[in-house]
Amino acid sequence: MSELIKELRDIKSLVALNKDILTMDEFCAYAGISKHQAYHLTSENKIKFYRPHGKLIYFDIEDVKEFLLQNPVNKKNKFKS
Repeated sequence: MSELIKELRDIKSLVALNKDILTMDEFCAYAGISKHQAYHLTSENKIKFYRPHGKLIYFDIEDVKEFLLQNPVNKKNKFKS
């Protein structure tokens, strides 16, 4: 039963991600990374982020998509010996 509850929470989280601006937690869930990795990306200015006031960090979904889709892998050369 706990596995079902976990899956329902995961689905709820995914549905919540259907928006234009993401919080740090939502960004981590969307990108599949830890908060530690996310803070590293922001501190190194590797991903565009916004801090309108205080300590809260926000991400524009289009910036996130652009970041995640950089460095595409050429399938022809991927498994070449």
